Amino acid sequence: MNEKKKRIIKKLTLFSSLIPLLFVLNSSSFKKKDKSFYRNGLKISKGKIEYSKGVIYIGSHDYLDSIENINSSDLLAYDGREDNDPNIRLYDSFKIRNYDTREEIIEGLLYYEELYPTDWNRTKNSLSREWTAHNFAHIFGFKHHRTTDVDLNNADEMVYRIRKY
Repeated sequence: MNEKKKRIIKKLTLFSSLIPLLFVLNSSSFKKKDKSFYRNGLKISKGKIEYSKGVIYIGSHDYLDSIENINSSDLLAYDGREDNDPNIRLYDSFKIRNYDTREEIIEGLLYYEELYPTDWNRTKNSLSREWTAHNFAHIFGFKHHRTTDVDLNNADEMVYRIRKY
């Protein structure tokens, strides 16, 4: 055989050995099915934040209505970050009384905003202060109908600030 034929046969042999590899690489077993992100023990994906005690389901009212089998430590959160006054409303937020758990959830919300950005713009401290204020009001029976949930909207960024004189 001449040299040219040998090179062609060698290339064809090499190519034919790569074909099964291409099928394997393209198979679903190598594709990432779970588009989740992890940070500080939190697992975040579109519509869901998993924290140490449960899950926060975040989305539209229709999405939240479709959630079944919610545990007592799970929260529903309306995602109103696209509204005129961007916000996230945590339903039954009064259930979370532990400071560390609240801080973990707040970190999850801020990371969620980082991954799926909108015009929602709140600081960790302001979110913590607002949630704490709502919980205190709820514990002391002040406007239960308004303090059961916490609405973390942009307009309240500076409202719950303690002034020092």
